[in-house]
Amino acid sequence: MSDQLETRIVRLEIVSDHHAEDIKELRDTTTDLTATMHSIVKNLSQIKYLAMGALFVIIAQTIGLDKALRLLLGS
Repeated sequence: MSDQLETRIVRLEIVSDHHAEDIKELRDTTTDLTATMHSIVKNLSQIKYLAMGALFVIIAQTIGLDKALRLLLGS
């Protein structure tokens, strides 16, 4: 009975160690993914402001700078 219990405990320790390693890998992956997502959000924000600036320049060239500024500022 004692040998059987010891064998079961050893198996449980092995499985527990394996699970701990898996959890560490998942945490590392989550950290990396979070950093990547922040980088993507930053890049998308830059693209948005670049597109808005380009649109303003196109409108300013089409209807004139003074009218574009009045349109933008709501005056």
